[in-house]
Amino acid sequence: MTPKLVTRRQGFIIIVVAIMAILGWSPWITNDYATTVVIEFLGGPDQEYNYLGDMIPLGDIPKTVVRMPFGALVYFPSEAMFIVTFCGGVL
Repeated sequence: MTPKLVTRRQGFIIIVVAIMAILGWSPWITNDYATTVVIEFLGGPDQEYNYLGDMIPLGDIPKTVVRMPFGALVYFPSEAMFIVTFCGGVL
């Protein structure tokens, strides 16, 4: 009895699933990286932002990072949400 080898199609499917799993996990998107990308997208830490009716610097706004598949969600409580994608873009 000969050992069963992985066919070309099965190998392709395994590689695609592995790549999708790594992109979904996105270990390179850390909490600090996600907040830094959002702050730079909005103009830097000294940029004034209208947070709950007051103009305050972005660096002083409380931020919460929620991990999600293919990126992270940066949330300013009661105000705004920004999605950082696995490639570093901001939505």
